[in-house]
Amino acid sequence: MASVYVSGDPTKSLKQFQDVDVDHDHSYYGLGCASSSDIPCTTRIVQTFDGENQKNGVYYTFQAAASGSGGKSLSDDNTNSPDTFCPLGWQLPYSGTGGDYYDKSRSWNKLFTTYTIVFNSTGYSEDTKIRAYPFSYIYSGFYIWGTGDLKSQSSAGNYWSETSTSRAGSGSLSIWSSTILASYDRNKADGYPLRCVKFLASLHRRHGGKRICEWRSCKKLITIQG
Repeated sequence: MASVYVSGDPTKSLKQFQDVDVDHDHSYYGLGCASSSDIPCTTRIVQTFDGENQKNGVYYTFQAAASGSGGKSLSDDNTNSPDTFCPLGWQLPYSGTGGDYYDKSRSWNKLFTTYTIVFNSTGYSEDTKIRAYPFSYIYSGFYIWGTGDLKSQSSAGNYWSETSTSRAGSGSLSIWSSTILASYDRNKADGYPLRCVKFLASLHRRHGGKRICEWRSCKKLITIQG
């Protein structure tokens, strides 16, 4: 995996790392930016809606998030990558709009329905619930490898699922004020953080099954959360 670590040096332009090839796995660790910038900004600390400080983590391309199994070869819509960067026993949530895993026990759709977060025709409307305990998603922002820009750390949260939508795209959880989309199609070459989840089903049953799995937030346990 090609990694970029930038501590905040304002002379360190990120445009030198531009790469639009979705077969390449990249990760970026450094200071995020509220508005679009090709140099790192001032902080990686972002507050949840209920005031908890969290350190924004690493931004991964989808290929990196899928441990090298999420590039162009994973081209069918609603297809899940066979592996993720999450630790053993943890995984990225499922996304998508159909197929075998949508609305199943390890999907964002099932998770939010279980916690009675309201879904309407434009998405999940209660973003304050998702940005508060026990979910504690934050406005993580993202890194665009295609342009070399960091952006939106104070206004948008984007998190990879393990579900591919096409050769070039993958489903993500995207959070804005009052709008949450759990199957938002994103470019695999973009850089988003990961939120791994733990389930209590048998570990070898990674891809569904009839048992309803129990979710656990990993924000206190997994440092790769962003």
